[in-house]
Amino acid sequence: MIGISFYLQDPDAETQIIHAANLGVKRAFTSLHIPEEKGDQVQRMVELLKLVESYEMEIHADVSLNTLNHLGISNFEDLSSLGVKGIRLDDGFDYETIRSLSEVFSLSLNASTLKEDELLAVLRSGIKPESLIAWHNFYPRRETGLEEEFFQNQNRMFKKYGIPIVAFIPGSGSKRGPLHDGLPTLEKHRFMNPFAAGVELFQQVDGVYIGDQGVENDLIENLSAFNDRNILSIRVKSSVLQSGIYDLRPDVSRDVYRLQHTRVTTQVKPQNTVERCLGSITMDNDAYGRYRGEVQICRRDLEANHRVNVIGLIIEEDLPLLALLESGQPVNLQCEELYI
Repeated sequence: MIGISFYLQDPDAETQIIHAANLGVKRAFTSLHIPEEKGDQVQRMVELLKLVESYEMEIHADVSLNTLNHLGISNFEDLSSLGVKGIRLDDGFDYETIRSLSEVFSLSLNASTLKEDELLAVLRSGIKPESLIAWHNFYPRRETGLEEEFFQNQNRMFKKYGIPIVAFIPGSGSKRGPLHDGLPTLEKHRFMNPFAAGVELFQQVDGVYIGDQGVENDLIENLSAFNDRNILSIRVKSSVLQSGIYDLRPDVSRDVYRLQHTRVTTQVKPQNTVERCLGSITMDNDAYGRYRGEVQICRRDLEANHRVNVIGLIIEEDLPLLALLESGQPVNLQCEELYI
């Protein structure tokens, strides 16, 4: 599943919500740790919640013991009337309150901090695993995102009890203030291509949410294509290759990814038969006989071959996607003009 995030402080929140909804996104996250300001600030949050609900998007919200006072409501159950379907509990909630809330909401436990004995205490209180979500933190400050091994160990714990897991990737383009350094769960994803970060997370968790408000460069579209149809989108500079969806061969070669059904019977003259770096797009020329026209993506640096034309290059930001390609994967190569 894919989700977006929206925040009170974001002046373009309405635009972001509508954009995501029109692309079919059905889940959204927000924080109801409302600032001390009341009045108009609280009213705007209520309006944003109602806007999201009007698009039939499922809202999950961070809440604390202060949320009730800030929103001016008497109990957490009143949040359901604002469209909130799930809540992520901050520290301070007793097990009886947690159990009671689990009867109304889908409850999110803090997947980044909870220990197994604490999880077992929650389950022993009578809460069913199917009403829970293990939801990781995001980390606004550089150098504080999770270490990958710790992240994987936490995930194994929740999977053991059949609890789905959600984590965050940074947005593309605009980042949430005040630090504007992205909102990833994993530190390694902070300055990584957000789409590549999302694809990597989908291999480990059940839900990926974009932590920041920025979704430029077709981030939602590409995540949706991967989540729904396993299509991985890669941007390429090429003056020869046509944009489109290509299938990788099911047998995986050590040095290159081979694109199926690209061989041709027409002439392919030797041209630009130079060294092939990681991410080079190549086409076999006439000197390779029946392989003529086969398109490949280089998985590592390779020497020049007079039988192989270099016809393009994956853009640097998308190179991490190469390590995520799988046998038989459909690949959407998005080509921009390159003169070589």
